[in-house]
Amino acid sequence: MRIMRLKSLAFAALALAACDGKREIVASKYTADQCRRLAITDQATGDLLIGAEDFAVDWESGRLFFTAYDRRAVEKAARKKAERLPQGGVYAASLDLLFSPETQSVSVVSLASPGDIKGGLHPHGLAYDNANRELVFINRTYDRAGRKWVMTPKLQRIGANGEVFVSEPEKTHCAANDVALAGGELYTTFDHASCNWRAAMEDIFRAKKSGLADEAGEPVFRKAAFANGLAETGSGALVLAATRENALLVLSNADGKLETTQRIALPGGPDNLTVTEDGDIIAAVHPKMFRLALNRKLGIGKAPSRIVRTDLKTGGADILFDDPKGALYSAATVALETEEGLIAGSVTDDGFLVCRAQP
Repeated sequence: MRIMRLKSLAFAALALAACDGKREIVASKYTADQCRRLAITDQATGDLLIGAEDFAVDWESGRLFFTAYDRRAVEKAARKKAERLPQGGVYAASLDLLFSPETQSVSVVSLASPGDIKGGLHPHGLAYDNANRELVFINRTYDRAGRKWVMTPKLQRIGANGEVFVSEPEKTHCAANDVALAGGELYTTFDHASCNWRAAMEDIFRAKKSGLADEAGEPVFRKAAFANGLAETGSGALVLAATRENALLVLSNADGKLETTQRIALPGGPDNLTVTEDGDIIAAVHPKMFRLALNRKLGIGKAPSRIVRTDLKTGGADILFDDPKGALYSAATVALETEEGLIAGSVTDDGFLVCRAQP
């Protein structure tokens, strides 16, 4: 089975190689001596958190929300038909605490308990609903079908202060990835149009069939190659990470339809997105997709981490952090920048990367 998966990855590399970043790379804003790894542990288990891959922020309270679970461990256990699967959590931490030079590690408690959610807690894309003080996330639930485990993405809402349930989970697109709110509407990205063998064909041929769905899971935009992260700009426009296109797509409503009004090339395939207080987009990008695939799927080697800040007004993209070998921090999938500095999370590495801004 491992050999077959290696062959599949090698075959996919023919397409992925064309997605590697081609833009000229300049010096990054944060250098290695400004950055450190910060251990994040689950207070209930004492375990280091692996896979903190998406962020959301409550700027008023200064809290960073994040989802975390070890995707590789969960997928391996599901393949082996284990009796129980590893669980994840939705967490919150003070930005001041995370940026403090005195902080050596942070212990956090999940705002939701896996035992309270049918199908378990495997949270993926995350958004903060400031109006309702709620967190909305894609929960990749797993249920038994005979001896097998079947994964079904669902939209889950919980209170931002740990209220157990705001609503029952809602079904969404079978390839749901990220979530965002804009103009009172909730949107999810779906990274593939199909959820069977055709999904692999979409990757190989970089088919532009993925995009956005509404709250009911119905597609409302289908013109992206691997629609991934999603962010709302504050002006009502949506910014979509088109991973296989190495680009951000700015989407606006035109005559009741979402259309691309701006396209911004990036030095790598963008993953999750966050928005700064002044409206810039922070994107974790993957400059070497095949190395990411080996690291993410098989645990082979480390993957580069690159963080980019994009000004939507000019279309300019500046490198904030660049670790071509993943030596300090591997496979970053999300980042947030404030006046204090930069925080990044990863799909496969543990803890956070924290970089302090120069005084």
